[in-house]
Amino acid sequence: MSDQPKIYQVCEVHNFGGFFGGDTVTLSAAERGASSGEQTLTIDQAALVGIADRHTVVAGMLFSLVFAGERVERAELLGAATHAQLRAALGPADLPASLTGPLVLSQRCEHCGLWVAGSAAGADCQACAR
Repeated sequence: MSDQPKIYQVCEVHNFGGFFGGDTVTLSAAERGASSGEQTLTIDQAALVGIADRHTVVAGMLFSLVFAGERVERAELLGAATHAQLRAALGPADLPASLTGPLVLSQRCEHCGLWVAGSAAGADCQACAR
């Protein structure tokens, strides 16, 4: 993993690879802050971080991507357009046996408008770093 992470927003999901295509998701995404437009990317299931199943990747999701050449080496989910999309991608939460107070599993960032995992209280939003 030689390259620094780059932030990409999914514009469209084209297909999910299967028997002959492997365990992949092919999508169009645009790098945040770049003027280069959309790129078509193929991401292996094994490269997905924070997502239980590639079939839950949808348009509007935000990823931190690390490339090895042109190949996506690591794709970490940072946020999703809706709460339902985020929860579907994250899968069931690992909850402690007992709680001493409320537990925030996800929230909508007031700055970027995306749903992100966890609580941003006292920490930056992973999606917009605010």
